[in-house]
Amino acid sequence: MKHTGFLMGCLIVITASALQALPQSLNRTRAGGPQLVTEPIKITTPAIKIRSAKGWLTQPLVQVENVSNKPIEYLAIELKLPGATELFMLAYGQQPGKPATNMVKPLPPGGKLDLSVDQHACDVTQKRLLEIDPRSLAGNHATAKINGIVFNDQTAWFDGLPHVVDPNNPLRWNVVRSTSMNPNDSAVFSFLKVGFRENNNAGSNYELCWDRIGTEWVDCCGLQRSSAVMVQVFGGIYEPIEMVSECCTWIKQSGCSNPPW
Repeated sequence: MKHTGFLMGCLIVITASALQALPQSLNRTRAGGPQLVTEPIKITTPAIKIRSAKGWLTQPLVQVENVSNKPIEYLAIELKLPGATELFMLAYGQQPGKPATNMVKPLPPGGKLDLSVDQHACDVTQKRLLEIDPRSLAGNHATAKINGIVFNDQTAWFDGLPHVVDPNNPLRWNVVRSTSMNPNDSAVFSFLKVGFRENNNAGSNYELCWDRIGTEWVDCCGLQRSSAVMVQVFGGIYEPIEMVSECCTWIKQSGCSNPPW
């Protein structure tokens, strides 16, 4: 379809192959990995209303509610429109590693926020979206996924994992290895007491061939997008999935080849 290739100042192309298979005798789930934690925001995608060819760019495509108990300093959401295969990003807040501005206020606990293309997307994305036939969107909903969340206490959430900022690099964030320790044992982990809620019903996606040790922010058309930092743990060949857009390159969180045996 003509309009599925237009998307985004952040068009995505997968350029790397899947991970090599592991021996059958290996257990897929690696013990000792960090516990997944509950998503800090609730996402709603309202129906798209078309009043004019450009009017839909000004309406909310995503409604966000902060369901954590900490103010959110920056958030990035990945979206896909109906009938499209490519993603684009909407973002809000003080971008990590960039000069602070008083114009942007943190999203408080319980606070709600509407994200629209005209206010929360990069210029290249907006130009691409203008090429779409709005009639194909009428009455439909976008699909949304959290790319990254940064709180106002130098902690963050990426792909279900709690992170803390690297003291030497504001663009690098390190995975918290355990959420079960006594928060009073270390000031670094004290945020866990009131911030992250462990999701005991979620299965760990940590597998034997790789481990996520952190996340880095990369600049995409003036917006910060999260990029996974992963290392090989055991077996197979580690090949991170490199994602490429018109403006940047980043690494997507990945597992072993599926299925690995």
